[in-house]
Amino acid sequence: MRGKNRRPIKCLYWKGLESNPITCLLCKMAGFIPVDMSDNGNGNANEYDPKSFKQMLRATKNAIKDGFDIAILPEGQPNPTPENGLQPVFSGAFTLAKMSRRPIQMIALHGLHKMWHPDENIGMACTARDMAARVYPGSRVYKDAEEFSSTFSAVVGHFGAHGKDLDDTELQLWLDGTMWETELSRRAATRMTAEDVVDDKESKPSKVEEGARSTSP
Repeated sequence: MRGKNRRPIKCLYWKGLESNPITCLLCKMAGFIPVDMSDNGNGNANEYDPKSFKQMLRATKNAIKDGFDIAILPEGQPNPTPENGLQPVFSGAFTLAKMSRRPIQMIALHGLHKMWHPDENIGMACTARDMAARVYPGSRVYKDAEEFSSTFSAVVGHFGAHGKDLDDTELQLWLDGTMWETELSRRAATRMTAEDVVDDKESKPSKVEEGARSTSP
């Protein structure tokens, strides 16, 4: 990454990419970290080979110790239809950050699928040459996986679909955690309202009970 406090990055990548001589050479020369998993299609949770997964964790730990940042795709793999929003955001990025006790800094991409498409029928045939990358300022420690996935979906999902950020106010509220706290407050208020309705129904006698009481001697 560029900037005064730039750090080298190592990416996690699917070992299946090594079947392509170009991506194999690129990943190995860059010292990226492979992990072996099933080719189970976009939008599905990754199925890792246990032995490879342990090796990946060991290599990641050593890379962090050597001063590298780690890049990972929270969607698990490239998104073929970013204009429709993100694929399911899995907890792997959050879990890895939590295990390594490191904060997360989000990076968004727009147009990558037009240069290297996840659909093997399109593959590396370029359909456009415009691509944008956005590195969001600051890094953050998220309280749980849901907070991260919601923030990532709102911020990165918008940029991936439109090639531009949310408006400045909304973006800042997501980046500093205010928007997530607001969402938690909304959920709590909704839950309390629902509980009040249930309590109110349970406390009121039914019409049958009321009729029985009125006719009893």
